[in-house]
Amino acid sequence: MAAYAPQVRAAVAGSIDTQKLAEAWVALHPSSVSQAAKAVPPELRAFLSRAGQAISSALKGVLTRLWTEAWMLGNRSALAAVDQMDPDWGSWTPGDYAAAAQVAGPGLRQLLGEAGIRIRSIADSRLEELSAVLEETLKSDEIRRTPGTAPLPPYLSVGDLAARLKSVLDNPANAELVAQAEIARAQATAARQVYLESGRSEVEISTAEDDEVCAECDAAEKLGAHPVGSPPLVPLHPRCRCAELPVLAGAS
Repeated sequence: MAAYAPQVRAAVAGSIDTQKLAEAWVALHPSSVSQAAKAVPPELRAFLSRAGQAISSALKGVLTRLWTEAWMLGNRSALAAVDQMDPDWGSWTPGDYAAAAQVAGPGLRQLLGEAGIRIRSIADSRLEELSAVLEETLKSDEIRRTPGTAPLPPYLSVGDLAARLKSVLDNPANAELVAQAEIARAQATAARQVYLESGRSEVEISTAEDDEVCAECDAAEKLGAHPVGSPPLVPLHPRCRCAELPVLAGAS
């Protein structure tokens, strides 16, 4: 599953030609854009709308594969927890999206039905960062810097702007965060479905049991048994390593 972070990164980084975006924006700035405008200028809104569509389109394929394999992990791990046996992975091995898709059932279809909402949320986060970079040019001076002169307000050349936009999209930390969060969410969704279908009405939080467990996760574990689908729900926070385990009959 570790392979998905680079795939998410490549999808987002390749979704927009930042050089062309920078050229178009610099050509528009500053004569056509009011530096005094408090609201987002219509021109910027149009740029971001097209950028959002491009990011969403690029993410759809890779996240569909990620969700499918993560659902497989959650489903089989939950079945093993309920039956108190080792997981049965069948013919599936990590990276074999096709095999996972063949096993998937209605639960996965429901998860994929929410894809648009999740993808828009991820795209919106990148758009906020792109917007911050583009809006910075609205504060810049029309006069270019001349070597040896006193410092002027920041001016972003096409190359500077393209590089900054690229750094927003081609960000390994953001890609890793997205991949980890979506894998954890899909696994937990699949597990809850198994617990409910097998008659398990309660779960408890299991932490990684090491020195890196945070106060939030520790408190959730100490809460003990609670209804399936009720808070606390994993993932509890970004990069959460907790799992929801079923409360089995006769367990103390």
